[in-house]
Amino acid sequence: MKLFSTLALLVLVLSVSFAQQPASTLKSAPSPREARELERQKWNAVLTGKETRVAFNASPNKLLAETIKGRPPGKALDVGMGQGRNTLFLARQGWDAYGVDIADEAVNLAQDNARKAGLRITTFVQDDAEFDFGANRWDLVAFIYAGGRHHVEKVRQGLKPGGLVVIEGFHRDATKVRKIGEGVVFDTDELKSLYLAAGFTILRYEEADGIGDFGLQQMRLVKLVAQKKE
Repeated sequence: MKLFSTLALLVLVLSVSFAQQPASTLKSAPSPREARELERQKWNAVLTGKETRVAFNASPNKLLAETIKGRPPGKALDVGMGQGRNTLFLARQGWDAYGVDIADEAVNLAQDNARKAGLRITTFVQDDAEFDFGANRWDLVAFIYAGGRHHVEKVRQGLKPGGLVVIEGFHRDATKVRKIGEGVVFDTDELKSLYLAAGFTILRYEEADGIGDFGLQQMRLVKLVAQKKE
């Protein structure tokens, strides 16, 4: 089942479930805790559900692989790690690999795969909006179909001088034909402008058609590699 139809199905199921609750249990809006739980359930279904798991590239992201090629390993954070394909890839390349995701079942699967492969990764089951990026902690931070718009200042503080941020997501044009979550959709030059304004050096920026890692369809993609100044 494709990403977009799967997400639409999940929204419908959650909506019907909510509508069928007794009137006494209905609330005007979920509490922050309830909202996090709904997010956890949704992403567990998207990433690991037998019937609801979306089609996605199980291999390491190409942009990430190209970015670290020839660079000395360091400490890396994979935001929105999912099943850990990129976290495990970084560990295989000798990086001290960390990952964070709200989907606990996906994170557990990543740890199982790491143990089977004899790799060590450090993971956090947490909403990335609440995750502490720290200060001068990372040599690399990756947002592969995991946002990056709202974390610019956290990334700037969390990266070591000379550290890299790698982002890949969908261009706004992709939404003309498919419904895509706003968090992974970017306008023309949006990411470049955000990271330039934060004092980063742009090493690579592209807006071009390609096969998205999620959905595995030909879509217009956005790719950014930026470096925190020394």
